[in-house]
Amino acid sequence: MRLVSDIYNESIETSLGGIAKHLTQPQESRGLPNLSRTQQHQQQLQQQQQHFVTLGSLKRWGEQSEDDRGQPRPRPTDYSQFAVSFEAGPKHPVTPFPCDAQINNRFVIWEGDISQLKVDAITNSTDETLTEKNRVSKKIFGRAGAALTSAIVHDVRRCKTGEVRVTPGFFLPSKYIIHTVGPIYSEKYRTASEATLHACYRNVLYKARELGLRTVALCDISSVQRNFPPDTAAHIALRTVRRFLEQYRAEIVIVCLESNARSIYEVLAPLYFPRDPLEERSALWQLPKDIGGLYGEPQLADRQIRIIHNPQHSVMIEGTYRWLPPRVTHHGDLDRQRLLGDRPRMVYESVLDDGLEGIEHQE
Repeated sequence: MRLVSDIYNESIETSLGGIAKHLTQPQESRGLPNLSRTQQHQQQLQQQQQHFVTLGSLKRWGEQSEDDRGQPRPRPTDYSQFAVSFEAGPKHPVTPFPCDAQINNRFVIWEGDISQLKVDAITNSTDETLTEKNRVSKKIFGRAGAALTSAIVHDVRRCKTGEVRVTPGFFLPSKYIIHTVGPIYSEKYRTASEATLHACYRNVLYKARELGLRTVALCDISSVQRNFPPDTAAHIALRTVRRFLEQYRAEIVIVCLESNARSIYEVLAPLYFPRDPLEERSALWQLPKDIGGLYGEPQLADRQIRIIHNPQHSVMIEGTYRWLPPRVTHHGDLDRQRLLGDRPRMVYESVLDDGLEGIEHQE
């Protein structure tokens, strides 16, 4: 029977560039004298600190005036000058995500190894047994050491889809690791998959808030092996982060991505984090109709409820039903049709009404 530690120790040498193998070799084979465990631990930390990435070395979203090649960032199209040519007009009359320099300075898109970030918490995307092998988890478990594997096996054990679990960072530069289980995308259950992915991002952010953490690094929870459409996943992640940063004005969120995902996020990020009035106006035309709710959650039109007035209340006997509140109904359901009288009457209803009218006439 294979242990969980064996699973994560595979391919660590490749993912860490031989660092793990170098640290596990005997002291004599590396030409070093025999040292105590405390001294060995200090040396390991010193070697790892050379690869740490601090928050101060990252460029904030509001500070990005150039791309990686030193070229000015591309300017969006000003669709307002073509408004006469478009019959439909913008998708939103007023911007749902106004330009906010304070929010933009607390948001970072970074391409790199999340396990090297020296922040309060990083995110690990995994499965319900917390033993999934992906690029992010390999690097995290490889740097954190066997103590993380032991904590997963003996303490955490399982995590349901959409929920989060927290462990210490151990040998990582980050204080905590927030583990979450992303959904497997299926077109048949698209709405459920999108809602669950939003729950992952939201639960990670609010768990960090609950623990009093100020800097949080998010990985791409919707990995390719989960079959999630990259653009849809990026929309969900960006608007969830935006709504969180609107509510809380002290936290800093770093989105750690690979090169292919980073290009998608940098194209869509100006829609949710506009840096100037032109990007804000352009977003009115390019944002999807579903911009999420108060927390960025997907809005499902067929499941929304609202309170409507019951027109029958006005003809009821005075004082009999005046206390009844308006009824909560779903859009287009039978209750609404019955209350508003916009459905055809059944045969037995017509016969019953005619019979009652005849009895009243005879009386």
